[in-house]
Amino acid sequence: MKEKKLLKLAIHKMILAFIVLTLIVISVLLYSRFIETKKLEVKEYRIKNENFKNNLHGYKIVHISDVHYGKTTSKKELKKIVEKINLIKPNILIFTGDLIDKDTTLTKNDVEEIENILSNLNEEIICYSIKGEDDLKIENYDLIMENIGFISLDNRYEQLYLNQTDYILIKGISTRKNKIIVEEKKELKKSAIYSILIMHEPDIVDELNYLDYDLLLAGHTHGGQIVLPIMGAIKYPKYSEKYNMEYQKLNGIDFYITTGIGTTRYGFRLFNPPSFNLYRIISYWFFI
Repeated sequence: MKEKKLLKLAIHKMILAFIVLTLIVISVLLYSRFIETKKLEVKEYRIKNENFKNNLHGYKIVHISDVHYGKTTSKKELKKIVEKINLIKPNILIFTGDLIDKDTTLTKNDVEEIENILSNLNEEIICYSIKGEDDLKIENYDLIMENIGFISLDNRYEQLYLNQTDYILIKGISTRKNKIIVEEKKELKKSAIYSILIMHEPDIVDELNYLDYDLLLAGHTHGGQIVLPIMGAIKYPKYSEKYNMEYQKLNGIDFYITTGIGTTRYGFRLFNPPSFNLYRIISYWFFI
């Protein structure tokens, strides 16, 4: 009789443990799908460079990537991104690919909404972009980016003049499926007060002549999307297995990889909320 009671008690405990575990799993799934994916953080970094003196001190660059509109990023989230960027008032905005998720079928109304929202970025912000692999599958992608005022840096470079003599050299490499390495003249980099190399997939940096640049920027990793305590990210996308830290020195050069905004494949983020980066280039260290 006593053994039957103990067995019954053990079964009850197992059932209770199963129910509690099930509730925890369901809660985590709901949180990571419907709550964390709707957050938005700004990760700020200060970069020291003595060329940015006087009125150039505090120059602001916003770096955004992997929006994947249509997955967990909708019109509401897109508006929030634009509002935050406008509050920061950056000098330039750099987008490193994957605006729209590859599995999203855009209607004419969707396209108009995207264009209307992104066109609300402050006119003073100079916006540059390159393609991610998903962007190659979106019809009229180039026209959308042109309509919202983004300058394409797919496999090309540009001199951004800050005054009559000083300029930043910005070079873009399109997604690996679309990349063509165009080498600029050495004197352009030498004469620039600062040089930036942007790419979508961080692992292609090894294929590039990056040593003469001051700043390397990439996206694509999504920060692994699902991050577990102690263990870290479960899995990184292909072509970000080698380089996926948010910041690292690559042969002495600053290399930043934003964890991005949206999701792909599975629509979850855990301990890894949507974010974009803000870089302040300063001529000396101090707290702003």
